[in-house]
Amino acid sequence: MQALLKRNTVCFAVLLVLLLGVYFYGRHYDLSKSQSQAEQQVQQLSHYLKAELTRFASIPHLISDNKLLSQFIENNDLSNNAINSYLIDIQQASGASDAYVLDTKGDVIASSNWLLDYTYVGSNFAFRPYFYQALAGQPLAYFALGQRSKERGIYFSEPIYNANQVIGVVVLKINVSKFENDRQLLNTSQASDFYLMLDDGVVAMSNQPSWRLNTFQELSDTVLQKLIKSRRYLEHKPSNVSSTIINVQGINLLNIKQNTTTKQYVFADAKIGQLNGKISVLVDVTSVSLEQIPRLIWLSLFYVLALVLSYSLMARFAGYKKLLYSRHSLEQEVIERTQALEKAQLALIQTAKLATIGQLSAGINHEINQPLSAMNTYLVSVKRLIAKGDITAAQETIVIVQGLIDRVHQIVGQLKHFSKPAQTQLRSISLAQLLKNAMLIASAQLKQNHVKVKPIQIDDAVCVWVDGIKFEQVLVNVITNASQAMDTQVVKELSFELELFDDRVKLSILDTGPGIEQHALSSIFEPFYSTKSSNGLGLGLSISKQIIQSFDGCLTAHNRPNGGAQFIITLASDKGAL
Repeated sequence: MQALLKRNTVCFAVLLVLLLGVYFYGRHYDLSKSQSQAEQQVQQLSHYLKAELTRFASIPHLISDNKLLSQFIENNDLSNNAINSYLIDIQQASGASDAYVLDTKGDVIASSNWLLDYTYVGSNFAFRPYFYQALAGQPLAYFALGQRSKERGIYFSEPIYNANQVIGVVVLKINVSKFENDRQLLNTSQASDFYLMLDDGVVAMSNQPSWRLNTFQELSDTVLQKLIKSRRYLEHKPSNVSSTIINVQGINLLNIKQNTTTKQYVFADAKIGQLNGKISVLVDVTSVSLEQIPRLIWLSLFYVLALVLSYSLMARFAGYKKLLYSRHSLEQEVIERTQALEKAQLALIQTAKLATIGQLSAGINHEINQPLSAMNTYLVSVKRLIAKGDITAAQETIVIVQGLIDRVHQIVGQLKHFSKPAQTQLRSISLAQLLKNAMLIASAQLKQNHVKVKPIQIDDAVCVWVDGIKFEQVLVNVITNASQAMDTQVVKELSFELELFDDRVKLSILDTGPGIEQHALSSIFEPFYSTKSSNGLGLGLSISKQIIQSFDGCLTAHNRPNGGAQFIITLASDKGAL
């Protein structure tokens, strides 16, 4: 339970860290994207404003070069309406709101609105900086509130010269609302705001009405009085728009309070040199934190899905590891059982060998005692021959004794070789030599049972791919079984037949016994099945069949048509094995 709680706590902590990381990264990404948007838009907007201001600033200069205008001022011909009409054409062609001419006293002597009720003709604007600076020979672009229209405008002034002497000033006025309303040319999206702030801190232009002619910084009473005295904004007193700048993840954000709500913006600035101000574009990022919620939800869903998949894969992996462990354990157990079975089989084979030797012991004792008795008789004869001085006869007798000793050694040596345990080692061995060795061991049993052996000639070149000791055991077992089966028969004859194929050798062992009972033909190779009533474990033929199968061979048994049994051993020849 504690492990489960600990695991869940770790998973929750990891999820929390991931959520925080995605939240801060996503917010920074969105803020940076909005910052880039603001920078792009402020560049577009500043280029547009600068181009427009430059275009409008060139118009008064063109008007001032008109000779009719200088003659009009020199002659003081106020009744000449040609200049007024000319100013109307200029105003309409340029898109300006008004165009007018002032004399050196600041009185308007001609205007594009001379036919309207609010005509500027007769008004005095000597207090305006655009007048007295132009009168001093300095063209100027100046923002101010119109004295009569109370509308915000940008005034472009140019001195009028006659013989290098300023005789008047021409002024072109542009309503600021033209720029504010033309959003397509401003190329700003609906999600962004903008404002133009002059060097005195007052917002001259903005798409937000509440920001116009107000300031984003607190102005002292001295500064306010100075602004009022300049009459730039007439009697208007700029108020403060509550705002603060904060830094979030390395990005400056502007918080602006509007009524009861506070909006948050990223912003970018660009200078507008013609008006000694700067234009700012603000992109609304108030909801940037809320916009992270879908990301966090998706992350949570993917995290939960990843956990489920991980647990599923871990469970499968654990099951797979358990399966591998079980498989490995099972393989190890199979190997151990196989080794145990092999040991048991070797033990059974050894037991069968010893049992066979036990069955042959009487005959073997007879085979050994007979030459020993003969040797004893020959040795007595040798003593007598030596005593008589017949050395030649004694030597001949000793040769006979030596032959008998060799025969005993051969019998004992073959039994010793036959009885020792050995691992299976397949190799190419002469079939004639294997049959000779087996007959030597079984000869005592054959003599005891008075069995006649029909000899067979086998070429020494005929070789089989077997383990020699084990194959001799099979031959001894089959031969002794045949000898015992013929014990009660009148005709006792053991014979062999050999058939050679391209890659196989077929050796048949035939006897003249009673044969195999029909019901026993299918059972004689089964373990512990025996047809002998007095002795035998019933393992000989079963083990013999297993041995032949281990040589990639076959051991079968049949009844002969004329009586007796036939055991057939089929083996791979030396050529076929290779």
